[in-house]
Amino acid sequence: MNVIDMHNHFIAPEMIAFLERDGKHFATRIVERDGRRFFLIREKALRPIDGPISDAAERIADMDREGVTMQAVSCVPFLMYPEVAPELGIAIARVNNDAMAALAARDPGHFAALASVPMQSPEAAAAELERAAKLGLRGVEIPPKTGEHQLDEPEFEIFWSAAEALRMIVCIHPFDAAPAGALARYSLGNLVGNLYDTGLAAALLIYGGVLERHPRLRIVLYHAGGALPALVGRLDMGYRIVPECRQAIPRAPSSYLAHFHFDIIAHNREMLGHLVKTYGADHFVVGSDYPLPAGLARPVAEVKALGLESADEDLILGGNARALLSPHGH
Repeated sequence: MNVIDMHNHFIAPEMIAFLERDGKHFATRIVERDGRRFFLIREKALRPIDGPISDAAERIADMDREGVTMQAVSCVPFLMYPEVAPELGIAIARVNNDAMAALAARDPGHFAALASVPMQSPEAAAAELERAAKLGLRGVEIPPKTGEHQLDEPEFEIFWSAAEALRMIVCIHPFDAAPAGALARYSLGNLVGNLYDTGLAAALLIYGGVLERHPRLRIVLYHAGGALPALVGRLDMGYRIVPECRQAIPRAPSSYLAHFHFDIIAHNREMLGHLVKTYGADHFVVGSDYPLPAGLARPVAEVKALGLESADEDLILGGNARALLSPHGH
């Protein structure tokens, strides 16, 4: 079985060199702690930059051990830098996409590549998405919001049109280097805030009519869909009783779930089994968050433990991801 991991992260060496030189413009610097190198973002968040996170060759032994055939690699989410000036966002996206394309070209058996784009300038994001598609990238990772701008706002239409026309899978991944309030405690920015941000973004895409206007869009919600699965019933209820919820869409929010795929990173096998049963095996892909500690060390085993029929298991392990990553897959 060809197993495709749709959610894992890679820091291209070209990105490290770029930020060593220009990191001051991105509130990012490289520090050494206990003999290891880290990015320090906004003087708050530490992210390691040595080992398999930045060494493609080191990843392959781990992939072989876990039975993962291919990784669809995306940059570590902070490297999307949605808060910087557009010209800086464009510059770092180009470095990332050129490096990711080169990695996939060098070893297409092990790696497919997902782009990053400067969502703070939707026109530039659409143009860079088109350039990335020409480089052979088959999807794009985006944040769930850009500053206070949400994905259903009119200025993003140019990006959604480009993603649909190019048949680029859109993977939504949250990150907040400096969460505030309660989310600053107990790592809740990651443990809770990320799921909330993903669910809110999905709700806005539905209610805002983005999926209605772009019926061929396909979106992967990392972290098992975030909060969206818990929200679906309430979104349908809102559609029935709140006129504003019906302005942009002609049918129930739950009917738009066909546009979404979820990865398997639920950290709760019983919940994952419930989600697969509820939304269908054809809407799930393997994710591991490799090589980060908050991910799944044994993603293939996690799928096999669900006890699914072999056809459904095969869809989750690789069939769905292969279709999403194919230029003609959807």
